[in-house]
Amino acid sequence: MIGCRKLVSGGARPYNRVLCRSRTTPPVSTAGCVRQTIVVSPLSSIPSRAEYSTTVWNPKIHSFGSDGDEKSLSQEEMQKLIDAEEQRMIDEENEKKYPDWKPGQRKRPLLKTYSEEEFERALMPEKFIDNPIWTLRDKRCGALAIKIGMMPVWDDWGVRHACTVLWMDRNIVLGHKTVEKHGYSAIQIAAGERKAKNVSKPILGQYKAAEELIESPPYLVREFRITDEANLLPLHTQLHARHFVPGQNIDVTGTSKGKGFQGGMKRHGFAGMPASHGTSLSHRALGSTGNCQDPGKVFKGKKMAGRMGVDRVTMQNLRILKIDRGRDLIYVSGAVPGNKGGFVEIRDAVKKPLWRTDKVLGALERPPLPTFEYDSEIDGTGTAFEEFMPLGEDDPLDPDYMDTTIAIKAQA
Repeated sequence: MIGCRKLVSGGARPYNRVLCRSRTTPPVSTAGCVRQTIVVSPLSSIPSRAEYSTTVWNPKIHSFGSDGDEKSLSQEEMQKLIDAEEQRMIDEENEKKYPDWKPGQRKRPLLKTYSEEEFERALMPEKFIDNPIWTLRDKRCGALAIKIGMMPVWDDWGVRHACTVLWMDRNIVLGHKTVEKHGYSAIQIAAGERKAKNVSKPILGQYKAAEELIESPPYLVREFRITDEANLLPLHTQLHARHFVPGQNIDVTGTSKGKGFQGGMKRHGFAGMPASHGTSLSHRALGSTGNCQDPGKVFKGKKMAGRMGVDRVTMQNLRILKIDRGRDLIYVSGAVPGNKGGFVEIRDAVKKPLWRTDKVLGALERPPLPTFEYDSEIDGTGTAFEEFMPLGEDDPLDPDYMDTTIAIKAQA
């Protein structure tokens, strides 16, 4: 297929330029079909040099071997066809180079490493079929928690961390979603509790299989996508705080606090008008919102005053400082969106989960699959049993370590 485009200058001498590309399409089975050949004629529809036109040239596509009717495509449609063909060719080249590559894996061949296992995985992949590398694309079940509030936590070195306390309130596996039946793999998690009289009978019917949910229905139900159905948790299994590992990074999703109707300075961070120099009664004004006659309107999406907050917000790469297995508490470093008492969704970090590093307790290569092996005498008993994230061997408060580490190494 040949794509053509005309460029008309705005000067005194208009001119025509034709850009042509040719792409070959893959062979297609023509059994039971009428073969058609589509050709774009770039020169028949182009105006002559003497003509001056500000309109966009619309080429026509002539179809041979069909009913003979002409089909016209706009310039945007032709460009989409060309871009789609180019993207298909690029994808085919990438598949040939890296057929089994996933995000988080190595693309180039392994040449140097300090781990013998990495060489074995590269040279003998059949040896690790039952224990593949956990990549950034792999997902397991998450959990629901209630935001309790913030508090400071000091580690053994004396460093102060501002933490958000999350409470996993009775996370129970309610249902499964499979590719064969639903088209995707997921796990339904029910958390919290509400009075049975406030729940309608159709909703109560979904909890018939679990007796404990009929007496005290859950407050919230959410789905968590997974990549491997082998990691489906058994129905009515309860998740505890040890489902996550101290030291790992997590992504926390919640509904942000509502701020009501706010101006442009608070809502979008605008600088506002001058505080002096002749400005009167418009110090926090929005400013100009568009042009005059052309285009004669305010574009959609213009940042203006309006309702602020109550949005779905995700905070990424929040590190778990410690976990209280007995009371199902998770201490997360940093702020979490939402009000106190609101539910949030916890998932393994997508970008930097910190697996296969010494920052995670036990230096695990992957998260516990499908979950951690709980101890009935510890997990969920209500008695405090804390596990802290691993700390480094160097004292972060040592003045010879903080800012002079590089200088000391250079002198040595």
